[in-house]
Amino acid sequence: MPGVTEQEIAQAKQMNLYQYMQLCEPDNFKPEGPGQFRHKGHSSLTFAEDGSWTYFKTKATGRTALNYLIAVEDVSFVEAVREINRIQGGVRPPFQPVKAPSPPAEKKPAKEFKLPRPDKNNYAATAYLRKRCIHPNVLTICKQKKILYQTSFKDHPNCVFVGRDGNGEPKGGSLRGCSQIQFRRDIPGSKKIYPFYIEAVADADTVEVYEAPIDAISGASLKIMQHTGNWRGVHYLALGGTDYAALDAFLTYYPNITHIVLCLDNDEAGRTRTQDIIKHLDGSDKTVEDRPPTIGKDYNDTLVQVTQEYQKHCISLDDILEEETR
Repeated sequence: MPGVTEQEIAQAKQMNLYQYMQLCEPDNFKPEGPGQFRHKGHSSLTFAEDGSWTYFKTKATGRTALNYLIAVEDVSFVEAVREINRIQGGVRPPFQPVKAPSPPAEKKPAKEFKLPRPDKNNYAATAYLRKRCIHPNVLTICKQKKILYQTSFKDHPNCVFVGRDGNGEPKGGSLRGCSQIQFRRDIPGSKKIYPFYIEAVADADTVEVYEAPIDAISGASLKIMQHTGNWRGVHYLALGGTDYAALDAFLTYYPNITHIVLCLDNDEAGRTRTQDIIKHLDGSDKTVEDRPPTIGKDYNDTLVQVTQEYQKHCISLDDILEEETR
């Protein structure tokens, strides 16, 4: 294989997904039972302590981190081999099962939250999100409110989605990689009760609830594209997963909200959590609407498909000039 040797490939295959998650994404998975875990960013992905994993969205299975990067994160084979070997730091001994660390005798103090340093520009983050078909108006508002910017680690740019309290003060956030080697990670010290949100311009009574920030800004972009009303006339909230703690906190920020639209993913985890939230809100004075994406797993899938269909029917300047010369 051009670019990597047989020895490098064999070395990369020694790392299973459980090891990779412990080293690279320790805050991006949660227990699902004895020895079983679920990926927070890819809710359809489950894995075990022995490294075996299943991605229910595509029915892909595997054990190694190499297969995970290729099948789930869509990283090329050569780049995946190089990335894993970079993480391993050179030659590693034969695989030994990684055991979960024993709980500390004393509780460690909570890590202080601090936003990562912004880059001098947002070019990579903007290009990445425009590739995901996010509308420029939505990006402009997010940048103006300083809830979206770019930061880099070791020359790898990332989107920073900022979580805020009821006063608009940054108290949490998450990272989303913009380069070929992508990853999702909460900023250390973040708490789920401080969500990413775009508030309405007036006293709106409706909040649309999504799982991830990209889904929330995709929902806003769809409202602009499909002309379904003033896109700033509702709040957009990202739970940062499927837990409803962020929603409970947000409702205390805006007590006049009476209509909650659940726009969670159209997969097993999203559908299950939607029903959990509906039950959680039962007996409140809120009207709850279930509005899953109509195309694909999440609202970004829907946005991309709608955008592509829209572009097919657009008349380009070349078409106009050609018509005029006939």
